Amino acid sequence: MVKRSLQVSLARIQGVKKAFAHKGWTQKNLAFEVNLKTHQPIWRFFSGRPVERHIFIEICSVLPLN
Repeated sequence: MVKRSLQVSLARIQGVKKAFAHKGWTQKNLAFEVNLKTHQPIWRFFSGRPVERHIFIEICSVLPLN
């Protein structure tokens, strides 16, 4: 079965990074908030690379993004 993944569009990455900076967290802090063991999916998210759907949705929820 193929896993569904999502990625941030290149046009929206700046807005995402701005929302992240507003929180004042590190990528490790965000990983903890999203209940991840490593911050690699966070790095992938901010790089515009695909991440698992549930991780993508959780990050958007924690960073109040649409």
